[in-house]
Amino acid sequence: MKLPRPIHLILDWDGTLTRKDTLSLVGSIAYHANPSKSLPPWSDFVNGYMNDYTEHTSCYEPVSSARTTIDQERQWLASLTPIENKSVQRVESSRIFKGVKDSHVKLVAGTSIENGELQLRNDWDSLFSTLFCSPANKISILSVNWSARFIRQSLLSASSKLTSSGSDTIHSYVADMNIEANEISGLESVEGSDGRLSKDSYSGIRTSADKLSHLPLRCQRKLDMCALTKEPTQQQDDLVVYIGDSATDLEALLAADVGICIRDDPMGSSQRELADTLHRIGVNVRSIDEDIDLQRAADEQMTVYWTRGFDSVMRALSGSKV
Repeated sequence: MKLPRPIHLILDWDGTLTRKDTLSLVGSIAYHANPSKSLPPWSDFVNGYMNDYTEHTSCYEPVSSARTTIDQERQWLASLTPIENKSVQRVESSRIFKGVKDSHVKLVAGTSIENGELQLRNDWDSLFSTLFCSPANKISILSVNWSARFIRQSLLSASSKLTSSGSDTIHSYVADMNIEANEISGLESVEGSDGRLSKDSYSGIRTSADKLSHLPLRCQRKLDMCALTKEPTQQQDDLVVYIGDSATDLEALLAADVGICIRDDPMGSSQRELADTLHRIGVNVRSIDEDIDLQRAADEQMTVYWTRGFDSVMRALSGSKV
């Protein structure tokens, strides 16, 4: 009898595990840590990024409507690297995060969960518990967010509020789970951060391609072979399931054994952009509610699935007998 492969569930953070983007909350850590300093408003950094992005978009060819292949879209996403790095450099040059410590990150994360500024999606804890049915399964987070510490502490704060029987297991798992993201440097220093991010332009996670580079090599090769053909996999290989919601998730969604898009009703702007892109480059998109068995879905070519919530993902996982 052929046994199901272990599942490695990889989740994006902002807009996927959370209901909305949390970068502004990460930014608020700086103002909390330096209440007496005259710091530039966070909107300066947001507007600076948007101006650079808009200018780049207006000059880039082919325009979005003319990009009809995966390779063309990957080239467009790669062209955003200087824009992302410039945004990081703008923040670092301002030294807005100078003096930020681990305690500041923990306090803002905990407060954001407590007051509802940061909301995790419904059933996130049930999704985690579903994977825990088998010790061979694992969960990790892959994010362009600027603080892995903030992500972990937010999940720890949220899990401490759970009343379900498996809350201790979730809390323990989150404490040590793999979270690949950027970070504010020097959080453990007595003086606090020097104002920089700990990952440079080469090791940082800024773009879709950066996320792809953190997937298993066989998944990366799947995209590099252009036709999304699948390399033969061994029975012991993890079934890589990736869940995301925006353009920075595109390559990871396509490269994973099973890619799943989060779509709210109505879709947010980032979700709509991703949906339009998948349609434009010819990727088949199916609802995960169509009685999907994830073990079999891995054999689908050029297919990404979509869902409105984690409850549907759990049903698909249950169908895979995790």
